[in-house]
Amino acid sequence: MKKITKRQFEIAGFIRDFIGKNSISPTLYDIAEYFAIKPSTAAAHIAALERKRVIVRQKGRRRSIRPAGMGSSLPQKVPVCVPFYPKINDLSGAPSSFYHVDASLLPGHVRAKDLFAMQLGVFMGRPADSDMATGDILIVWTHPEHLHPGMIVLECTGSNPSCRLVTAESEPGPELAGQVIALLRPLR
Repeated sequence: MKKITKRQFEIAGFIRDFIGKNSISPTLYDIAEYFAIKPSTAAAHIAALERKRVIVRQKGRRRSIRPAGMGSSLPQKVPVCVPFYPKINDLSGAPSSFYHVDASLLPGHVRAKDLFAMQLGVFMGRPADSDMATGDILIVWTHPEHLHPGMIVLECTGSNPSCRLVTAESEPGPELAGQVIALLRPLR
């Protein structure tokens, strides 16, 4: 089986996210509108994902696109695939693996395609009073509109990422990689 492309991965994530938020499957037009592509291009991606057994659908039935293995009834909790990058400067490339995060735990305005995960490293800065520990997996949202006091953000100055606690209202700067919205702690 061939690997899925980055766009196909994004579309598969969108399908899961859409089902999780709306409790129905998206149409080809929903997918085309979201990704600003033609419906025929969306149909080609869906056909490829179906061939690769990432999704299933019933021919001739509207809103039947769903992730493979989901069954005909839609679950209340839908996992979202979040790409994992070992280093902050790898964000533009292919992820090394993926984490599954329960979509119901994410804020309603956060889209799966705007998330990435990375591991908190030994030399990565972090807020002094936080419970963050080396090895924790950070789930980062790349599009916060405003920074509010109490938020933890991931910033990158050069190739050294660090987490900091926001202390005053501000606009995101160019060094901002995103807002840390969740933390996954591996069992030790």
